[in-house]
Amino acid sequence: MNDRALTIGRRLGVCLIGALLVLAAPAAAQVRFRITYDVQSRDARATVLEGRVYNDTGTDAFDVWVTAEALSASGKVLGKGIAFVGSSISRGDSAPFEAKVPVAEGVESFRIAVSSYRAGREVQSP
Repeated sequence: MNDRALTIGRRLGVCLIGALLVLAAPAAAQVRFRITYDVQSRDARATVLEGRVYNDTGTDAFDVWVTAEALSASGKVLGKGIAFVGSSISRGDSAPFEAKVPVAEGVESFRIAVSSYRAGREVQSP
């Protein structure tokens, strides 16, 4: 094998090892949003859930959306609604939302989670 082939092989090996280290690194801290809600109303077509999303992530959150799911007693998703929360929720702040979930037979509970957002800059300690 010539010197050029050895150099290319070493570079590829270093790149592969670097990629494996990145993949094996522990995941970043879990994103933390708190959500509270109440069932506001029910009619023949939908259940309206009103609540607040609290941004406990340590960064500002932009373009925040939630997904609300209607669940059976066994946890099966029976219906789903997606709602826009707000264009910006500052770190430590909250924003209201209203989500509509289609009516389904056998709904026992609801689960709501932030399903999409863009993170702002992390707060740096002095």
